[in-house]
Formats: sequence, C-alpha cells, structure tokens
Amino acid sequence: MIFSWNGKNEAIRIAKIPSTGTLRPCKEESKNWDKTENLYIEGDNLEVLKLLQKSYHNKVKMIYIDPPYNTGKDFVYKDNFKDNIKNYMEKTGQFDCEGNKLSTNSESNGRYHSDWLNMMYPRLKLARNLLKDDGVIFISIGRAEFFNLINSCNEIYGEENCISVISRVMKSGGGKGRYFSPNIDYILVYSKNKNYLKKFRGEVSEETIKNYYNKIEKEGDRKGKIYGEERIYIAGLDVRPNQRYWIECPDGSFVIPQGKTLPDNIICGEKVYPQDKDGVWKWTYETFKKQKLLENIVFKETKTSALIDQNGNKSKYNLYNKVWLEEREGSVPADFISDCENRKSSSELKKLNILFDFAKPVYLIRKLATFIEDEGKNMIILDFFSGSATTAHSVMQINAEDGGNRKHIMVQLPELTDKKSEAYNAGYKNICEIGKSRIDKAGEKILEENKDKEGIENLDIGFKVFKLDSSNIKTWDGESDDL
Repeated sequence: MIFSWNGKNEAIRIAKIPSTGTLRPCKEESKNWDKTENLYIEGDNLEVLKLLQKSYHNKVKMIYIDPPYNTGKDFVYKDNFKDNIKNYMEKTGQFDCEGNKLSTNSESNGRYHSDWLNMMYPRLKLARNLLKDDGVIFISIGRAEFFNLINSCNEIYGEENCISVISRVMKSGGGKGRYFSPNIDYILVYSKNKNYLKKFRGEVSEETIKNYYNKIEKEGDRKGKIYGEERIYIAGLDVRPNQRYWIECPDGSFVIPQGKTLPDNIICGEKVYPQDKDGVWKWTYETFKKQKLLENIVFKETKTSALIDQNGNKSKYNLYNKVWLEEREGSVPADFISDCENRKSSSELKKLNILFDFAKPVYLIRKLATFIEDEGKNMIILDFFSGSATTAHSVMQINAEDGGNRKHIMVQLPELTDKKSEAYNAGYKNICEIGKSRIDKAGEKILEENKDKEGIENLDIGFKVFKLDSSNIKTWDGESDDL
C-alpha cells in the first residue's frame, strides 16, 4: 500500500526547492568563535537543512531530534511553499502585523495529521542526505504520530534500514488519560544504510563493574587496570574439535575437563577429538597459548574443581582468564529505557538556573550516542529541533568523560516565549536565548567539575552562532527586460 496524505506531493517538492536564504554569522552572541567547531543556528530548520547540504552532505554520524508530538497544543511549522524565507520572518516576529508566529493544530482541524506530515516529511528527507553511510537518526515521538512517522521513515530511509523502536519511560505514575496513563514515549532508530552500520554496544553498567570487574592488577604492564575473571572451562559447551587437550599446571600436573576421551600422551596441548558428554575448553590450544603469553591465565587452587588430572583424579585447580574492563565492548543495548525519565531533565536545568519545560534528560542523548561505535570519538551530532540544547549539553559531557572531540550542530526556531512565563520574566525572549544560555552555563559547569582531569582544558565548550536571513543575491527573473 502506498503511504499518502493530502499535500504529500507539495511536501516532496518543497524539499527539492533551493533555499533563498543565507546564514549570517553573529560573533557577539557566540562563544570562543575562533576555536570552536560547534554550531548554533537560529532559523526555520527546513531552510537551514537546505543550507547545510553543501558543507555537511554525508558527514553527520548521528542525528537526534525531538519534534513536536502533535498533541494539539504544541506548534506546527506552517511552511509557505512559495517563499519560506518571508514566511520564516513573519513566524519569528521579525515582521507580522497580527503578531501570530505559530499555530496550534487541534484535532478539529481537518488536516490534523496532514499538517504534521507536511512539516516533517521534507525535513526528514533532507536530514538523510546529511548522514554518513553508517549514520543513524534517533527520533523521539509520542503516540499521536507514531505510525505516521514509521511510514514516513520507511519510505525515506527504507524499511530495511529500520534498526528498532525503543520504548522509553518518560514518567512514573500519574493519573491522566481516559483508559491508561501515558507513561511511555518512543524513539525510532533508522540507519542510512544498515550494510555499513556496526553493531550497537551499550555501556557496562555500574552493577556489572561492581559484581564482575572487581579486581585490580597489582603488577606488570597493566598494573592498576581493572579486570574480572572467567573460567576457561564452562560446562555445557558444544563439543568441538581441537578444544579438548591437556594443560600443564604450576605444580607440574596436567588437567583436562571431565570426560572419557583422553589424549594418548600427557603432553601439554595434545589434542583429541571429543565425543558426546566430553567437556571442552572454550578456546583452541593456539588461543590458550596466546592468552598465557599475555599473562591472562589464572590458576586457582580449589576443592570443587570440574577438571581431572592425568591420573583421572579431581584436579586441585580451576583455570580462569582475565577479562579487562578497558577492552570490553559493552553489551547489546535493550530496546526499553527505564532510567531516563523527564524529571531528571528538570533537575539538570534547575542546577543551571535554566527555565524550560519538557526537555529530554542529558543521560538519554548520552546513552544513545554511546550505542554508536565512533573511531576517534570525533563524530558530528546534529539536532534540528534542539529546544533547550540538551543534545549540545550531552555532547560536551561525553567529551569530558572520555576525552573525545565530538562536534554538535544545534538548529532551533527562535520561538517567542510566553510573556507570562517565568522564562520571559527571567529575560529569555525566545527559545534560542534559552538554548545558548544553557550551552554556556553547562560548559562552564563541566569544566569546573572536571578541572583536575588531564586534558580537560582542550574541551570545546564554545559555539558559533548563525542566524537565518534573506540573501543579498536576488532571485533570477527570466521574464524581466531589466537585466
């Protein structure tokens, strides 16, 4: 079935129309202009995405967006297909005789879903062009447009490139809702080309570190490094050739997992083809030798060994290998996130004295970014519905933790704050002022909290501000006699 709605052809067409705007630098509102590689762009993200095509085509590793959920109260971008720059000027209050910048999208509107789709479709299409071949887009969304967003992304990115749909607990409890309390939203995950995408790996949990990686090397080249221990014989392993052989122990005895089939000669590494119910090591002998040369093998005396010696008696040893925390890739992340509730963002913003509602927690974006393997830790992360700039905050936090050099590009419509709101009374006249203030304050706070960390002085906490404006280049009029 073809996915269609009223206005789809226009939405496709508008994505192809070149922008008539330009991005004007604003040094006075920037931070560390001469050194920073981060961008903060004020403007309609449709036009900005068009202007970014030339410089950032196929360069962005990760996109995270938190677009309007279309609840009937959040705004919808009213694109003017004829002159979107003029439309943008009107929407942002730069000139508007009626002062109406944005509109709500109530369900009584006959184009309730169509308006939202017409807004999102061209933006998602342009965003795909910016992604690297192994790039990933994460999109937060609520129930109202969940299926429409999936259908749109399947068409733009390809259904085969749908990685997953993550369910996230956004709040606990609450009594709103007629039938169920809406406590969960979703994150759609799409790749540009799954064939280029490496496996996702989550961070090792604190609980795992506490319970498993609980040993510290006391000598050698790895002195001070953290590791855990894992048996090199595990009961129940599938019978495999070349993995049943003798191993010599510190006291000169030889050991092998329990079983009836034994090598003829008591020689370290002498192999035998195992039969049913014969125990096998988890490695071939060649791998074992390499690990032993690396001093990763641990012999522990025990009374409960599952190994036998060359005389058929229970061995006094169990054998382990060291598993280094710094070499662990992490586990496959779950598609359910329960530790990133919105209330955490309220606490984060309060510490910075930033007033903003409905922001996502820093830890959520940080968690998503760590799923992606990034050689060199220097990927570009884009957020073109940046709101209070949670994504920028997250990027600085990750870089401070691991010494990375990831860059962020934030794009936000300078939506006017309500004159009755706390944010307006605090001096923030639009959302962009809130976002820039947050990046500034969060960067300084991260520097202070990590002041004793080696190399922290190289952390990029700056941002270059650009503002969408009309271009000085006049549009060509082929019918004009006045060349």
